[in-house]
Amino acid sequence: MDEENIVQKRIDKYIYWVEFSKMKYPAQMWVIISVCATIIIGIISFFASNLILREFTLLPLAFSLAALVLILGYPYMKKEAVIDSIERNFSDALKQMADTLKAGDTYESALREVVESDYGRLSEEMQIALRRLEDGENLENALNGFAERVDSRLVKRTILIILDSIRTGASLAEILDEIADDVHDFQRLKEDRKANTTMQFYFMVAAGGFIAPAIFGEINAVIGAFSSISAQNLTPAELLAGEQMNNFMIMLIQLYIIIEVIGCGVMMSIIREGKINKSIIYIPLLLLVSFIAYYASTIAIKFMIAGA
Repeated sequence: MDEENIVQKRIDKYIYWVEFSKMKYPAQMWVIISVCATIIIGIISFFASNLILREFTLLPLAFSLAALVLILGYPYMKKEAVIDSIERNFSDALKQMADTLKAGDTYESALREVVESDYGRLSEEMQIALRRLEDGENLENALNGFAERVDSRLVKRTILIILDSIRTGASLAEILDEIADDVHDFQRLKEDRKANTTMQFYFMVAAGGFIAPAIFGEINAVIGAFSSISAQNLTPAELLAGEQMNNFMIMLIQLYIIIEVIGCGVMMSIIREGKINKSIIYIPLLLLVSFIAYYASTIAIKFMIAGA
């Protein structure tokens, strides 16, 4: 029963991502599109790898997984981009609300000022809260609904502080001013974090996406060259056993690349964003780049060996 609840919660969360991102397709249709696109990409990469590479490869599996994660995870990426834009404008909106309250206007007027300003998606979400106020709901329910829709830790904590201030009778205008300054400082710290970790981030991209796969591509090319030389003096049975061993070694190398890319993607997400969720963006892209670097290196070394 608990497992069913967990699955249902994840399905509901995915539906929320799609709806919040205002995508053209419903969640069920987007899942079908993702699966169909993954199958098509897997088939194309399978036949392309057989025609071009002519060797055992996990390339179709890697490309299929990357495509599935990227397409299926697109609503999450879009949702995160919307939330980032809301958080960037949040401090200015709070400051404007504080100024409106200091002028003697009501909470409803303060919300209307934000709605009528150009804060992008934040103004749209505030408009929903304002509409609920106009329909007779109290301020607490309207703001809690806004916080639940946005699903941002920063927004939820800010709304909680605002509602606690209203209950205790504190001066909301001054509280909003202080919160606006704190939110602005928090956003600046996030930008500083990204700036300070740029070198580490690019190092992980270079190491995980280019250098390590290129080295393993060279190893694959050398193994293939030695196998071709030794195959001239082998019996058919020994040749088959050698080919199986060669395929096994290639599979191990490519599996290591996949595992290494996943680890790099997770570390990049933690270093850059401070949370693991953004690895859904980094891992598929890094996987595609790493296999391209791997085979580019393999083909280049094979041409060099053949020329020599």
